[in-house]
Amino acid sequence: MNHPSTDTDTSRPLRILIADDHPLYREGITSVLQQYPEFDVVAAVGSGREAVEEIHRLTPDLAIVDLQLPDIDGVAVVDEIERSDSPTRTVIVSALDDSATIYRALEHGAQAYLTKVASGQVVRDTLVDVAAGQTVIPPVLQTGLVKEIRARQEVSGRVLLTPRELDVLRLAATGLTTSQIAGKLHVSVPTVKTHLRNTYDKLDASDRTAAVAQALRLGLLA
Repeated sequence: MNHPSTDTDTSRPLRILIADDHPLYREGITSVLQQYPEFDVVAAVGSGREAVEEIHRLTPDLAIVDLQLPDIDGVAVVDEIERSDSPTRTVIVSALDDSATIYRALEHGAQAYLTKVASGQVVRDTLVDVAAGQTVIPPVLQTGLVKEIRARQEVSGRVLLTPRELDVLRLAATGLTTSQIAGKLHVSVPTVKTHLRNTYDKLDASDRTAAVAQALRLGLLA
């Protein structure tokens, strides 16, 4: 996602879109934000598709998006924004506070995650921080998120590549062709292809580029 600058234009209010299918919450958060001169609520919608359409049309600075929307969920909205390279930053709000859900939202590109019991002041401070380029997780949610990250790292650590598979992947990461890798390792081209296919399967990757990226993310090529 392209966020070319973390500097906000302090000469104008931050333009906010709200997406929530519960009218009471949608109207309530709109009312809260309207109390702050630094915000301008430019749209309030009740579905994910409406949110995507209005974000494309209005390009707000920030979007507050409910996780559980009736058509596409909040994470799917974030995905749509990411793919369109929109500068709009997203804050997911939800009644859910489990660490796996929070991790998923952040993994897909949300800049903050708030529960629906967050106070108006917390929402205000979060929006200002996100507009300034920060990722915001309330302290009450951070411990669970850290545990989730560690648990996922432990699972990732179980991805075991053989020494030869690692050799092949390291050379692939340098941009060598299959035949060049075979020459370097003094093996046949079909053997290299077999090793690559095995790494794709183990890393759940569709091609060489994805396999290298996943291996780097997991620290396997360090």
